Amino acid sequence: MKRILLWAWALSLTAALQAQTPSGPAGDSLALRRQIEAENVKTLSSYAARPAVIAVQRVPRADFQLWLSPLTGGVWGADGNWYPDEATELVLSLPSDTGDRNVVLTRPLDDTLWTVPATLGEEAVSPGDEIFPMRSPDGRRIYFASDGLPGMGGFDLFVATWDPQAKAWSVRNMGVPFNSPGDDLLFCDTPDGRYSLLVSNRDCDKDAVNIFVLRQETPVFERVSPEQAATLTRLAVNASGQAPTFVKRLAGKTPAVPFDQPEEEFDETFRVGKEGAFAQNNHLPAGLVYQIQLFVSSSKVTVRQLKGVSPVYMHPQRSGKTLYAAGIFRTFAEAEQAVSQVRKAGFSSAFVIAFDGGQPLSLSKAKQKESSVKVVTEEFKIVK
Repeated sequence: MKRILLWAWALSLTAALQAQTPSGPAGDSLALRRQIEAENVKTLSSYAARPAVIAVQRVPRADFQLWLSPLTGGVWGADGNWYPDEATELVLSLPSDTGDRNVVLTRPLDDTLWTVPATLGEEAVSPGDEIFPMRSPDGRRIYFASDGLPGMGGFDLFVATWDPQAKAWSVRNMGVPFNSPGDDLLFCDTPDGRYSLLVSNRDCDKDAVNIFVLRQETPVFERVSPEQAATLTRLAVNASGQAPTFVKRLAGKTPAVPFDQPEEEFDETFRVGKEGAFAQNNHLPAGLVYQIQLFVSSSKVTVRQLKGVSPVYMHPQRSGKTLYAAGIFRTFAEAEQAVSQVRKAGFSSAFVIAFDGGQPLSLSKAKQKESSVKVVTEEFKIVK
């Protein structure tokens, strides 16, 4: 419960920072950022775990993934993602529309396509980058690094845990000593269930990182002093054991993962613009609706003939012809107001028509029904 409260408090601090407007002096903004980062460090450093550190291996930062030879049954792609063999679900770090990287999940849709990538939820998305996602062998946890979520500075390690009841991922900072003021880039469990590997540039030159070998165990957090927290973040070897051997692998070819394209949401708002559009379907909503009749045609109509009007519905007639009508309006006044736009677009004979439950209705009856509904509604409000 304490960890949850600390996490929520850190989130509120970050929200306060993001709420600052750029119009203020740059110095004040920088000072506020440093203050919040300092508070994050203080809060996260109040509790710490004491993992069993078996060994440490220093490797070049540029290609450290290739040195994680204890990881088997997969390949590192050139995009920095780990691709397990015969995966039924991939967890990847991919660039978003704004350029920052997010952790996403995707599954095979068929023999040729994967599903549209989906994030782990709002808790796992930040204005920064989320990188190097690694899934636990049991599939219940996803570890990743972020420089945008509340942390201790630089990249911090986070863990997303699957909640089967809520059917959602919950995210938390992994805390001390898994995180430090430096860049903590990757955390994963080895497939044999014996070790956890942590990659960090703490106490390193800028071109190197350390791979810490930890005994795989559930961390127990306890209250510590700032001095103890600082000592624990060094992750000095404090336990004996047969450490795995690190051998550099050759870079693998990034597997082809073609994604299905998300369906664009159709804008059903009536409009007259540069290009018209037909409605995705011709099913009118329940109840009383008004439309603007454009024309009736016995031949196929093209988008160009809509003259920028959208959305346009097609209503087959008993005569074999098709009636083309635009928009969905709930009141006659709204429809009548839109008629002028349609006429200016080139449909000089356009006029309002009505439907009730998808069936044609005369305007007189439609107006009468609309009026009676308003009266009933107003009387109901008075009674209340």
